[in-house]
Formats: sequence, structure tokens, C-alpha cells
Amino acid sequence: MNDDERMVEALRGALDEQAALLEPGDRLDEILATARPSRSAWATSWWLPLAAAAAVVAVVTGVWLGLPDGSDPVPASSDLPLPTSSPLTSPSAGPTTTPSAGPTDSGAPSPTSTASTPAPTAGTPVALPVYYVATIGDDARMARLYREWLTVPGVTRQADDRLRARTAIELAMAAVPPGTDGYLRTWDGVELVDVAVTDSRITITLSGPGGTAFPEDTERVSVQQLVWTAQAAVGRGTIPVRFVLADGSEAIFGTQPVDRAYNRPASRDLYHYDLAPIWVNSPTRGQELGSGPVTVTGEAQVYEATVSWQLLREGDVLDEGFVTASDGAASRGTYEIDLGTLSPGAYAIRVYEPSAEDGEKVSAETTMPFSVR
Repeated sequence: MNDDERMVEALRGALDEQAALLEPGDRLDEILATARPSRSAWATSWWLPLAAAAAVVAVVTGVWLGLPDGSDPVPASSDLPLPTSSPLTSPSAGPTTTPSAGPTDSGAPSPTSTASTPAPTAGTPVALPVYYVATIGDDARMARLYREWLTVPGVTRQADDRLRARTAIELAMAAVPPGTDGYLRTWDGVELVDVAVTDSRITITLSGPGGTAFPEDTERVSVQQLVWTAQAAVGRGTIPVRFVLADGSEAIFGTQPVDRAYNRPASRDLYHYDLAPIWVNSPTRGQELGSGPVTVTGEAQVYEATVSWQLLREGDVLDEGFVTASDGAASRGTYEIDLGTLSPGAYAIRVYEPSAEDGEKVSAETTMPFSVR
């Protein structure tokens, strides 16, 4: 990269960072409310917290469903970055299964299998994209976001924005999706009081500011966790998110002020500020695949676009190698790993980036358990 290219890249990054700080003016809420008053929304709002609470209770007591059951996901356009294929058109993994316990890290949308996808119906549970905070490699100080796709009984495509957002945020704050053991519990002691959604703003009311036990950047990412989750669950783009603390505090975790709006980074090239460098999008966590070739797909933002991988069975390495992502370094690219045809059984795919310093430490990694029937 020559000096001119470096200058262009620096200017681009600076403009993106400034654009991320922009938000619609407060008058828009008032104008929209005046132009489109909704008595029905007010009349039905009292039962939504109860419905969301019931859905979360169902999840906590063990009724977890993952995307591989062929459930109807929130439209792909609701979540960024977009998967390489949409769950609406990708083959499903067949019958509903409860994800099995396995290693920590991410999950995301594109199941791969030989079964056909049933047409979604209004009563089909909707798969909610939920973000979780975890460390990304050997440096325990560096935490970023991983995405899981979760369905909750009673939350369907007919559910309104507020119910989907409230349910997804509750799941994010619980930090206990199935088959994981490494997500950080940064929201212990904090309760979700309410969520309000308009065309110009999502407002999240929390019971209090939370603790101060985590590094400041982990606290920042934890706030972004709720931003990404709320925006994805609502499914109407990057609506700015505001926070209110019911106890009157002025900063979440004591470091993240509530007198400003929050949003995702302005471009994919800046997503590394929030998202883990490596995701596995397919297979999803605990997914049972049919017979036939197995292909792993995901996203990566790694040095020289080099993605290393290991296929594991009961902790043993069965195969390993590396692939090249579509983009590297400053950009977030996609990758694909062809594992061939696997015999029936339980597996895990580990995708990682060796440290550029010595090749022994790991800069970033994720492990996704799955099985073949």
C-alpha cells in the first residue's frame, strides 16, 4: 500500500467513525407520534412484559431451540453483517433438536444439510439473533461479540418489534445459551425494565448501571451487545439506541454515559471494534447434519486473510488445514471449509488465527459443535 492509499484509508476510517456518531433529531419522534397515533398499541402494551418474561422463563428452564429445526428466522436484512446465505433459502437440518453441550463461542445463521426447508408460517417460532460477549483468543483482556440464533416458544413472526426486542435482550443479558461455557456475565445484578421502539429510536431501560469489575473496553462491548441484539431483533436497520437507568445513574458500568445514542460501527471495515474476528455461520451450534459432504462457512477479519482450522472428535484432531478468506486485514471477509463426507457421530470445528508474533499463541478462535447422522 503506497502513501496515497494509506491516506485514503485513514480518511475513510475517520469519516466512518464520525458518521457512526450521527443520530436523528428528537423532533422526529414527536412528529411521528402526532402523525400516526396508535390506540391499539397502547391498549395491548400492558401484557407484553408478561409475555416476554414467560418466554425467557421457558428458555431458562431448558426449552431452548436452535435454528437447525427449520424455524422461521428474522429476515436476513434485519441483521448485519449479512450471512453468505439466508436461512430462509438454505436447507434446514430436519427435525427439531436441543443443542448439545460443547465448547464456547459463536453461532449464526446458515444451516447446511440435504433436507428441504418447509415454507414458514405465521405461527412458526422466529429465530432471534442474539449477541454474546466472550474473549477472542489467548488475551483475556480482549472481548468481542459472537452471535447465536435462538428460538423461544411463543415468539413468532406475528410478534411485534417490542416483544422480539425484549425477548432477545433478556437472552443476551442472561449469557447462558446452550452448549457454551465461555460467555461473560457482565449484566449480573441488572434487570431489563422496559424496551420502547419507534421508527427513529430504540430505548432500553435497565434497573441500574451494573458493576465495575470488567475492563472498560469489555464494558463498552457489553453495551454494544444490547445495541446489536436490539437492532437485529427489531429488524429495521440501524435505529439509534438510547439507554435509561431506572435508578437515576448517569453511566452504565460507571463508564458508558446514557446521555448519548449508541449504534453499530458505520461500516463493515470498522466491525472489528465490536465483533469477534472469527465466526462460524454454518453449521450452527449443535446442528445435526444429514449424510453427504459437509461445508463450514463463516466470517473472518484476520491477518493476510488466512484462516486456520481443525476438525475435532472427542477432543482429537481428525483433520486440519487453512483457507483464505475473501478479504483480509482491515476488511471482514467470508470463508468456506470443505470437510468432505463424514461418518455419523459428534464433531466440532475449531477455526482460529495463530498469533503473528510467534505462531504458537492464538489471536482469535471459535469452536462450533455439530453432529452427523
